[in-house]
Amino acid sequence: MELLSAAWTVHPGFAEAELVATGAGLRPAFPDNRPALRHEGGRIHLNGLYRHGFLMAPVLAEDLAAMLAKEPAHAH
Repeated sequence: MELLSAAWTVHPGFAEAELVATGAGLRPAFPDNRPALRHEGGRIHLNGLYRHGFLMAPVLAEDLAAMLAKEPAHAH
């Protein structure tokens, strides 16, 4: 309900919103459960960082910036 209340402050249309489902403990990952940056089908996927992702985020952010700039990323 707090989330819906916060959403309503952004746009009054959320006043009629209905919470249909919730989930917890779900973290986006690839099938091998390894953190990775992948470019597939016109989309960029950066998944698998889990709870310690803040430790890996700077390196993967550099890799993402290099990918977007079409520069070679450094090896891990």
